[in-house]
Amino acid sequence: MGLVSEIDPLAVMRELGFGGAHSASVLAENRGKGVWRIQADARAFALRVLRPDEHETALAERRAMDAARAGGAPAPEVVAAGAWRRRPVMLLSWCEGETLRDAIRKRPWTAFRLGLACGREQARLHELAAPPSLAAERWHTRFGPIDLELQRRLESVENARSSLLHLDFHMDNVLVSGGQVTGLVDWTNACAGDSRADVARTWSLLTRRTTAGVRARATASLWRLVGAGWQRGYEQAAGRQDDMLLFRIWALTGLLNTLPRAKAERDAGPDEFTLLQARLAQMRNRAGLAPTG
Repeated sequence: MGLVSEIDPLAVMRELGFGGAHSASVLAENRGKGVWRIQADARAFALRVLRPDEHETALAERRAMDAARAGGAPAPEVVAAGAWRRRPVMLLSWCEGETLRDAIRKRPWTAFRLGLACGREQARLHELAAPPSLAAERWHTRFGPIDLELQRRLESVENARSSLLHLDFHMDNVLVSGGQVTGLVDWTNACAGDSRADVARTWSLLTRRTTAGVRARATASLWRLVGAGWQRGYEQAAGRQDDMLLFRIWALTGLLNTLPRAKAERDAGPDEFTLLQARLAQMRNRAGLAPTG
């Protein structure tokens, strides 16, 4: 038997003032928060429920989505917002399409072309200035601490212009349809900062091995093809990016900070965490950075 959710999405809908006969199906639920698809007559919504008292997080997400949408990015519209049992909740417009992961699994021959579309969309997002309210939390430590030497090197090359960063722009948060990006979801990590940090974060998530077994090599090759298209599309729109090694070191450091060893080994085998650490050590050496502990 599955675990019984402590969140009642239909009760949340009533709290938001949307009564009537709705149906709800869970899209994702973990660590006390979740997203549900709500079907109300002929219209669909996404209901996002955060953990108790995460009101500042919800407000930052809303500001990021509002800024992205105002600038023409395919972010959801916040239809209604409120609280249910101390939990901040948002009712969002439904973004059509399927996740990039599902699209690639079904039609692997579209990998490079969809990567191109994603790279161009991310470059367009970075043309937008972030709301001042998102600048409070520095992007350098968004995914945990970094060593002082790396921080100083990043600060020495950091762009003066602060862009809107998604910082989870990857295969499960990008929706596609007809070869185009139709939705950007999950703005939890959004903040203001150097656009190269967002590009590097995407690289770190696209290039890590996320499956174990005989299919792992083929899957990794396919996502490398997506990544190659992604980089090409981004550079077509935004030009070649300098100092990316430093930003990739930052992104990989953050990935290791937030990826528990047990989860890495469960998802992709006992060598995953060790391989990531070895890759990071090699990259730090290439950049002339001292080894970390």
